[in-house]
Amino acid sequence: MKLSGKSVFLTVLLGVFLSAAYSQEGETKSDVLSFYLDCFHCDFDFVRQELPFISFVRDPLLADVHILVSESNTGGGGEKFFLNFLGRNDLKGVDYEYNITTSQTDTDDDVRRALLKMLKIGMLQYYSKAGVIDQMNVDIEDKGNRKADELTIDRWNKWVFTISAGGELQKEESQSAFRLGTSASASKITEAWKTSFEGYYSIEQEKYIDDDTTISNRQDEIEYSGYFVKSLTEKWSAGIFTTYTSRNYMNLEHKTGLAAGIEYNIFPWKECNRRVFAIQYWAGLNYFDYFETTIYDKLYETLFSEGLEINLELIQPWGEISVGLEGRHYFHDFSKNRLTLESDFSIRLTKNLSVFCELQSEIIHDQLYLPGGDASREDLLLERRKLATTYEIRSQLGFRFTFGSMYNNIVNERF
Repeated sequence: MKLSGKSVFLTVLLGVFLSAAYSQEGETKSDVLSFYLDCFHCDFDFVRQELPFISFVRDPLLADVHILVSESNTGGGGEKFFLNFLGRNDLKGVDYEYNITTSQTDTDDDVRRALLKMLKIGMLQYYSKAGVIDQMNVDIEDKGNRKADELTIDRWNKWVFTISAGGELQKEESQSAFRLGTSASASKITEAWKTSFEGYYSIEQEKYIDDDTTISNRQDEIEYSGYFVKSLTEKWSAGIFTTYTSRNYMNLEHKTGLAAGIEYNIFPWKECNRRVFAIQYWAGLNYFDYFETTIYDKLYETLFSEGLEINLELIQPWGEISVGLEGRHYFHDFSKNRLTLESDFSIRLTKNLSVFCELQSEIIHDQLYLPGGDASREDLLLERRKLATTYEIRSQLGFRFTFGSMYNNIVNERF
């Protein structure tokens, strides 16, 4: 029987996968402790160079210790990393958790060395449990047990300010484009209160020249927001939120909003680095002032609205899940509503195969701002204004398959 070229290719490909699967199943573990580093922001090459005596594996199922690292932004503009050491096999149930906080001014090298230090501390625990601590030299420098708040005088009283600006210019013989954006923010975060103010202003202008005709498009956008959130208990929070928007693309000359909300997290907030299941409710007042009369014959109006949102975030050894579902409507007409679903999945199906999916979809029935009249051809081509729609969808789906040696810890960055 004569095989076609396609059949030969499929046969060879199948052989490669079966060989890879067999070789991985055939690998045996040595007596050395093996670690799986599950850290998106870690410099893995740096870690392996600094810890050449540590056996890192690419498969968490072959590891004696799974190191799961997650992070959150701090009120000072830095990051707080949570390092969860999860024992497996003979070390199952031997778990530790550490955290470190970096500042906004820390360099990438400062951050990776801080993470390396905490990795050493966590790994030392397992070498002690495994009875091989005598094979290591330990040098500890005690800097005391005082907190930074007790050692420093903060003249900014925990307030953090950020200002940024940037522009872009593009010019050709028959067209030109100019963009400018500026933003500023001020925030203060403590265990009891979370306060933030943000502002954004941008200009985008385009010109197209066709013979003696010049077509122009200018988009201006202004956004301000502020909120005050109070921590009531380890699970309950309450807040007040203010917004202002001006955007000609959305036919909004002025939009001002004031809302109050309450939030309940099924899990204590101290576990937010691993899991969050929060339910939020808010209600508020919105004032609209339009550039053009809307399809509902309104030039300005004041409306009451409410919304309910559910957020689930899980960071576990088997992957990460983040799902948010929000529904909102206006009180004067319940048919003017919007339902938004946002999800981000990364799930390990087997030790070789993982799947990821990002999805954002909206069911839209609340475009009260749409201007009356038909959109011109220039409006459509230049996206001068928002068009009517009942839905919006953005998605990404894929999978990853890895195979090969699980114990290759060699670092080689030539070329």
